[in-house]
Amino acid sequence: MNKKDLAAFRRQFKVGSYSLNIKNLYTAYIKKDNKNILYAELSSFDMKSEPEQEIYLGNLKKLLTGGLNAKLFELPFNDGNPENEGQVLCRRLMAATQTDFADCCNAFIERLAAHYNYDTDIVVTFACGKYNKPAGRKSRKGEEISLDGADDTSYGFEFVLCSVSKAEDAKRGIIYSADTRRFELSSALDKEVNFTSPLEGFMYPAIGDFGSDVNKLLYYTAKANVRNEPLLSDVLNCRLEPTALDERERFEELLRLVTGGKIKPEILKNINNAVTEKLEAEQDDGEIVTLDAAEIRDIFEESGIGNLEGFEEAFNQAAEEGYVFKAASLAGGSTRSVRISTGISDINVGLEDLVCVRQVINARGRKCLEIELSDDAEINGIALETENAH
Repeated sequence: MNKKDLAAFRRQFKVGSYSLNIKNLYTAYIKKDNKNILYAELSSFDMKSEPEQEIYLGNLKKLLTGGLNAKLFELPFNDGNPENEGQVLCRRLMAATQTDFADCCNAFIERLAAHYNYDTDIVVTFACGKYNKPAGRKSRKGEEISLDGADDTSYGFEFVLCSVSKAEDAKRGIIYSADTRRFELSSALDKEVNFTSPLEGFMYPAIGDFGSDVNKLLYYTAKANVRNEPLLSDVLNCRLEPTALDERERFEELLRLVTGGKIKPEILKNINNAVTEKLEAEQDDGEIVTLDAAEIRDIFEESGIGNLEGFEEAFNQAAEEGYVFKAASLAGGSTRSVRISTGISDINVGLEDLVCVRQVINARGRKCLEIELSDDAEINGIALETENAH
């Protein structure tokens, strides 16, 4: 997946975009108790009012937003199923004409209902359309300048988007009705659909380096590192890739095995800086930056880990032979913090400040956590009195 292409695509989700043409829109309300469609509506996007278009575009745009491998996942279809039903359904949704689009959507909803994994009623929205990717032109400095017009295009990217939004009972209250010009009690039967924050959704196909990748889709989840596995495995038949949290846990296990469970704070900082520098240096082309075993070994060595004799065995134990980490999953940047557990309390320290932290033995032979301070520490706004160490 090319992140630059995805960002350019996301920017087109606005009313009146020249490059984005959404054709068919299908919205269905599904009851939790019986998994049936309570109401469904097929419409042309152009026939919606501008306020309605803005709401739907905001809902669909959300599916293209979030951290890679935390909220956004590029997932391949399961290779073990040659006639992958999930992929077939997605292809039918994308290729459907307006007359059979509703039938294709209902076929998908039928599979979704069989693996219902939501605690409320839901509204499922399908949208199919075409994105005309600007060809661009070269400036005097040789930099590419994108074109807004739909005539000059390098390719037309056809897609289908599907969002799942929560539907809940509307809050009871007094409303002013513009129709009757009276104050009225809102109906207890009304349902409020949270289009602003969809629970999850997907786009098919994924955006590849040279156009669309029909063997992958882009999955979105509102909760970082929490995916709806019944939807992905049983409905869409995707092969699940590790989340960013999974990768961090594997990396931390590798670090624990290599260091024997003990490490100096400055080494942790050096490792984070090295990963972050590689990410920042190589991410400009839009490609996903990865780290293989050899690169991680070099980073460990350059960061100050002396004994790396058992690195290969530790790597295969923590991950697997040939595994490639995504740098974005491991890089903390300047804002990420780590938790230090002391047995008395937990302390969060920024990665950049780890050099100010040491575990030492005091004069009485007790282990202490020493934190270098630039100013007085405070408790409830009161500065602590400074004492001499003894």
